[in-house]
Amino acid sequence: MTGRQAWIGLTALFLTLVSPLQAREIWTEGVPDPYFEHFLDFYKADPSAMSRWASGLRNISTDQLDRTLKALDTTQFTYLYPMEMKGFELAAHNGIPTEELSLMAVRAGKLIPIPFQIDEFDKTGLIWIEGHNDHKPEGEPGIFDDFDELAFMFRDGGRDRFDPQQHALKEGKMLEEIRLDSPRNQPRYIYLVRNNSERSRADYVQVDLEKGHIETTLMQMDYEPKDFTQIKGMSPRLGPHKDENVIDNIYVNISTGIFNQNLRVDLDTRKNIKATPIAVKDGAVRASILVKARIWYAYLPTFFSQKFQVDFYEQSVTIPSRFAIGSVKVLKFFLMFLREPRIHFAIDFHNLDGARITYDSVYGKGQYGTVDGVMNDFEHTLGTTRLPGDWLHMDSNQGWEMFFSNHMPVVPDGLFDAFLNGVTMNMFYEDDKTSTTKHERHPGATPRLGFESEGMPRTVIDLLGAIPKLDYLDMDSLGEAILALADAEEDGAFDKYDEVVNQRLRELQEEEDRFTTVEALADAFLADLNRMNFSGIARDDFNSLMRQAMLDTIKEVDQVHHGKILQRMVELAEERDIDIARLRYATMDNTLWFPAWVGEGGAADFHWQVSHAPSAKPLGPVSASVATAP
Repeated sequence: MTGRQAWIGLTALFLTLVSPLQAREIWTEGVPDPYFEHFLDFYKADPSAMSRWASGLRNISTDQLDRTLKALDTTQFTYLYPMEMKGFELAAHNGIPTEELSLMAVRAGKLIPIPFQIDEFDKTGLIWIEGHNDHKPEGEPGIFDDFDELAFMFRDGGRDRFDPQQHALKEGKMLEEIRLDSPRNQPRYIYLVRNNSERSRADYVQVDLEKGHIETTLMQMDYEPKDFTQIKGMSPRLGPHKDENVIDNIYVNISTGIFNQNLRVDLDTRKNIKATPIAVKDGAVRASILVKARIWYAYLPTFFSQKFQVDFYEQSVTIPSRFAIGSVKVLKFFLMFLREPRIHFAIDFHNLDGARITYDSVYGKGQYGTVDGVMNDFEHTLGTTRLPGDWLHMDSNQGWEMFFSNHMPVVPDGLFDAFLNGVTMNMFYEDDKTSTTKHERHPGATPRLGFESEGMPRTVIDLLGAIPKLDYLDMDSLGEAILALADAEEDGAFDKYDEVVNQRLRELQEEEDRFTTVEALADAFLADLNRMNFSGIARDDFNSLMRQAMLDTIKEVDQVHHGKILQRMVELAEERDIDIARLRYATMDNTLWFPAWVGEGGAADFHWQVSHAPSAKPLGPVSASVATAP
């Protein structure tokens, strides 16, 4: 054993003894140090080095991984974090053809192109892919508009600023300097450039729809090309466990009555629920797959179909669940048919002996369930926990980890949660090598992880029936709906809706002593809304409008008048020069992160970093911003 290997082994032992929560598998072999140092020099100078050197780094050690992050001045989180800027954040450059725009940064003393992409969306917030959307595009395709999105990696920004005396822009025009700020790292700078033909060679993720294959620099996944729910395998591409499949299957079952709770049908991903990838926008930073979900019954497609997207990045996967104004009518139509549904969703893992799993809501004592094929007391707690809280963490014990950021707007003991009366729900967890199912390929739950629910939310159903009757399908945005609903208050359109809400609030006060003040009610509502991203209005502005409108119009907790709240929001927006019509839609960006390690601070600290992610600030034209540092 070499001196370095002995030191690494002692470090791993020390971490295990001092803090089991922070232990990690240590890869000691590594690639030859001269080779690695050569790579590191190239990587600091050019982000494309990782993709070009990936095959030679398949045996990289833990020490070398950590040295890479240190050399780039990133944490485990900021290394993998993809940044997004909307077109309205760069309003001075709206109207430029997207093909004329690119990003550059100063790396190792040179101005070089860095990986980026500009994505467009339809009116409902779904990725725009010509010929595959059901709704019109937001803005003009091919032109950089308000709601287009510029995507890039935080780590690819340069730590040095552009200086025209030192760094030559060989072609085109420098439009904007953008500073990237992170609580844990030094500022970085990137530059929006026009008419420069240079492009980075890096491509962090590639998708082959015909073969059903997704590959990033660090992971790969295969699925049935006609059905995204049928995962064939998923494996890392680096380290001693490279190419080892870690997933068996994903399974969804819906058992529900149709019109009558006794006339039940079973729908599942083996026979009835299909999710077919139909198109992909494959860029350098992410690949957005447009998927059409459809329910089949008796071998025939039913009326229910819905499109959604899945975004794959180098070390994360996001499903941006959308709430657009048309979603209300779709949900109402769908729930008309269901009676006492039972839903079971599970991911069946494979080859994860020794993995450790915990949730935010049970993390108080720092406990983890360990995958060993036998359920213990704590793992039974995992399986009966009502909600996971803000996050779920799994350490694979193989040099990579999974961290789920929960952005569903159901905060434990929050306002939305209180309106789900009639529904029972809990997390699902099994660590039992003798437990088998019909849909698995590899016998045993090692582990099997998911979610279960039963029943219908009675108050929510009553509310759907009481929604003011407007033609929502003709509306393009939430802002447009707010204006129309504010007008509808004068005609008593909210009377029934107000009655349902206020009755439930009275029950919560009498039975559980919850939401006893208007301030508490407003804060609970905003806690739920903060799980969602509203497009078009800054979060602080939107929250301030909503909270103040509630405080101004609600005199008693059980005397909420929703139309008056919306009318007051419109008034406040006009007073503060906020265009409420710009509010387009909301997304719930539930994300699976795949860091090499959550870091020394553990899962709770990783969540803190997710909640305090890097931000981007345009600094203006380069000639004006270089002279004086902000």
